[in-house]
Amino acid sequence: MKKLTLLLLCLSISIIAYSQALFLKTKPANTKSAVNFTEPSPNVMFFGVDDGTINFKNHKLKGKEINKYFGAVYSNFPIFDIGKENVVEYHNANGHFFFYRPNTKKPFGMVISNGKDQPILVTHPDQYLKTIKTYLNIGNADYLVPKTLDANNEKNAQQEMAQILKIKFATDKNYASKLIKNVNSVHYSKVYDDGSIRMNCKERIFEMFGDSLMTMKSTYGAKYLYNDKNEMELMVNTVDGKENGYSKYERDEDGLIRKIISGDEKLADTTVFIYEKDKYHTVSLSRGKPYSFETFFLNDQMQCVRRLSKRSDQSLIWDITYIYDKFGRIIREGKVDSEMIYQYKNDSDSIFSGFSSFSLNPRKLNLQNELIREKNK
Repeated sequence: MKKLTLLLLCLSISIIAYSQALFLKTKPANTKSAVNFTEPSPNVMFFGVDDGTINFKNHKLKGKEINKYFGAVYSNFPIFDIGKENVVEYHNANGHFFFYRPNTKKPFGMVISNGKDQPILVTHPDQYLKTIKTYLNIGNADYLVPKTLDANNEKNAQQEMAQILKIKFATDKNYASKLIKNVNSVHYSKVYDDGSIRMNCKERIFEMFGDSLMTMKSTYGAKYLYNDKNEMELMVNTVDGKENGYSKYERDEDGLIRKIISGDEKLADTTVFIYEKDKYHTVSLSRGKPYSFETFFLNDQMQCVRRLSKRSDQSLIWDITYIYDKFGRIIREGKVDSEMIYQYKNDSDSIFSGFSSFSLNPRKLNLQNELIREKNK
């Protein structure tokens, strides 16, 4: 009995020592955090260096399966892959922790944080999904992610679009106001309070030039018309000063777009907008027949967390996910094979000060830019 007790004690000590080396209380000198989880909420992080083994291939495969399983990533459950980067910072409820990859002595793995305690390391890919669901007490992913249109892959896209067009959901002023303010989608651009001069004129001319001195005027341009609420009503493209296509916006009394008619003097297509409680759709029709659709999934703050676009043959156009910080600013824009990470200088900045573009699988930095802005310029 004494030998058994001693053995268990030694095992316990070894695990604690390893754990303390892996998750540090202070950031290692001369290092930068690849990811900084500033919010104490559940998250998953993958890391890995290709060691040429079948186990690493399994690690990448299981990582893709987890991203697919959870679908659109909500801001309260981000999933990152840091690849060869070394440091991840956690601001959890019960402490501040730094994951330091070199101390793992493992070529790849997954780290799970519940947002409260010290994160845990999992190094067996076949256990990734099971451990996430067990550790975070997730019986079903539905409460984390919105319902997707592709839940039944056997559905015909035309049938899906027909079903969307049948949706009857009554919006009100509160719904419209919150969506327009927070959604930050391609149809409802965010208005930034950055000190810039506001344009209130109803007609605006857009011209392009081929040089910085603006002496080489481009043949392409555009004209925009706005209503009294500063909402776009008409966009007209021009070539050599002549009209060459248009987009006309139809809105309801609360400012929600209900229809966009686009085309030229020969043919016009229509894009209709259908709203639901936790998403809105657009269906594009040509000669009355649907040919593509998009769904913009919303979280509780009515921020767009996923943009899913398909053609009538079910082929994918876009599948983009978005993560926001606690100030409502986008910090990550992710696709299947790439991601964009946005940085802000301080909590009060509404416009990002820099961004980094990465290709994924493996994760590789492709572009890094810092923007320098002067007030009112």
